[in-house]
Amino acid sequence: MISGTANRSGDPLPQAADTAPALLQPLLPWWRALPRQEGAMPLWTGELVFDLKPWLGHLLMARFPRDGSGAHYTLYGSGLVEFTGRDLTGRGLRDASKSPGFKLTADSYVTTRQTGRAHWSRVRVDLPGGDKVRYDRLLLPFACADGDARVLGAIRFDRRLPRHWDADDMRLTIEQEALLA
Repeated sequence: MISGTANRSGDPLPQAADTAPALLQPLLPWWRALPRQEGAMPLWTGELVFDLKPWLGHLLMARFPRDGSGAHYTLYGSGLVEFTGRDLTGRGLRDASKSPGFKLTADSYVTTRQTGRAHWSRVRVDLPGGDKVRYDRLLLPFACADGDARVLGAIRFDRRLPRHWDADDMRLTIEQEALLA
């Protein structure tokens, strides 16, 4: 289940956080059941996208090239584009947005890739005018046959907000996070 669970200040998480990964079912057990490449991470294949069909609008994928060049988004779901007003496909993982807190949330993808472990986080988005929305994010690492690595992300928003703000005007804050066993 969850290991190393703490909020950004290092304090234990509230009880509700222990059930957060359940909100992202069936993705976590699906990923856990995939065959592992030499006991490590599952191997990403194009066929896996069929299993993900119900989630496609809320998925994103970051690719980490084996040559060490910068990671970039290779998929950015339509539901995410609708929320942010911007498609980040093809953009660099760390420089795709100027929104405060974006680089910190991008660091989670790097941690997921480096540890080979699933990563859950609870993120707050502060919008202009005082609106706030929260979402749960599950990051799943994969190896690729070509030597690259990928991190698949699934986002589940608590509620939908109308598009009435510029994407650079939002602020992202990780409220809780955990590497999952």
